[in-house]
Amino acid sequence: MLQCKDIKKVQELKNGFTHSWFEPDFILSSLKCFSFSKTCKSLNPLKVRGYSFTSIFSILICLPFVNADSINGMISSVLSNHIKARKDAFYRLKNNPGICWRMILWLFASKFIKVSQKPCSVDKGSKCMIFDDSTLAKTGQYIEKVSRVWDHVANRAILGYKLLTMGYWDGTSFIPVDFSLHREKGKNKDKPYGLKKSKYRKQYRKPRRKDSPSWERAKEADENKINSALKMFWRFISQGFKVDYVLMDSWFTCEAFIDAVRRVKKQNLHLIGMYKFCKTRFDYSGQQLTHKQIRNILGKAKRCRKLGFHYKETVVDYKGKPLKIFFSRQGKNGKWKVFVTTDTGLSFIKMIEIYQIRWSIEVFFKESKQLLGLGRCQANDFDSQIADTTITMIQHILLTLRYRFDHYESKGALFKDIEEDIIQYRLSERLWALFIELVRIIEILYDEIDSMDIMVKLFNDQKAYEILKRVLPPEVEAEYAA
Repeated sequence: MLQCKDIKKVQELKNGFTHSWFEPDFILSSLKCFSFSKTCKSLNPLKVRGYSFTSIFSILICLPFVNADSINGMISSVLSNHIKARKDAFYRLKNNPGICWRMILWLFASKFIKVSQKPCSVDKGSKCMIFDDSTLAKTGQYIEKVSRVWDHVANRAILGYKLLTMGYWDGTSFIPVDFSLHREKGKNKDKPYGLKKSKYRKQYRKPRRKDSPSWERAKEADENKINSALKMFWRFISQGFKVDYVLMDSWFTCEAFIDAVRRVKKQNLHLIGMYKFCKTRFDYSGQQLTHKQIRNILGKAKRCRKLGFHYKETVVDYKGKPLKIFFSRQGKNGKWKVFVTTDTGLSFIKMIEIYQIRWSIEVFFKESKQLLGLGRCQANDFDSQIADTTITMIQHILLTLRYRFDHYESKGALFKDIEEDIIQYRLSERLWALFIELVRIIEILYDEIDSMDIMVKLFNDQKAYEILKRVLPPEVEAEYAA
């Protein structure tokens, strides 16, 4: 979707979005598609000084679409003339430890998935679950649970969080389904979480009840990202949604995920991931070998003209279970990359085509940061950070739905929906033409019979009309009805 790297405002989208998409009326009308009022009904008791959760939340979703960078920016602008609530009402909602933001995001995501999986939908390819993380930069060292995290893009440690995201690709679009924010402890004991001890002690903290959603999120910040990703995986699978492949880069591809995918029995699910652990040994030809040793044994690489890659492939055993390993590089002198999959029947071309879907989550990160302000929140409260990230992801889901509707990404579904009506209409036209021709032949054969008299008698006779109505084109039926 995103083509221009210098985009700074939502209104500057250049790949087909229209200005009407970013008007508050559009956003509020789009919320109806997700049964927004019903979704928030259970949360309405969370009043914010007289304002319902639904009304405050709706305004928060609209912020980037009215060119407001923050709540304070909205209240300070002319928009405040149209909003009765003051800024404290919005801050209290975002800081509320009793709101389960994970459930709210899940309700929006599951509604989108159900709409895209309607019986009229046309299967456009593999459905994939995608895992990846991204860095959210922050400016304040006193923000709750903020730390120095390693940014692989900048190749240095920066102040912020690691955003772990699980997304869903339905064959057409990518949407975020679940996420967690993490901090990194670091190896220097004198600098916990990469901060001076004096700075770390001054970080914002607040008490949380153990049975609250807020406590779970705060605890999650110190969990291993692999464990958090596995929890997201099982939450998604337990809801019964169908996925063909789990896609991940080399950081997440590990034995734990391979075992998790294999434990899924109710659907045919496989994993495709890039692999980097050089010391892992696989059973190949009765020997325990590393993937580099296996690659050297395989001999000359094949050439894939379609994709421009040289590759090797083989099936190995890993702890008694079969895995297929692909070695790929561009040109003869390129660096070898290793892919593993639990789908041993997968061809190299098909594997690459499916794995390329993983790029959609990178596009999501770029779009959300540039256009929707993902990670821009600088509030000290960790609950507010979770709330802001959730709202941004919901905004992305709303735009994704609109993009599909306005750009007819579901043309196949639309065609299948109306195909029967089109066939019926054309058949009616032909049958009606044959009927008219038959009446004219009768008029020619019998001089005393007038074609118009026949038509009038047929249409005046209720039984005859009911039979004729089955083949009447709509415009003819309307004409005679009048």
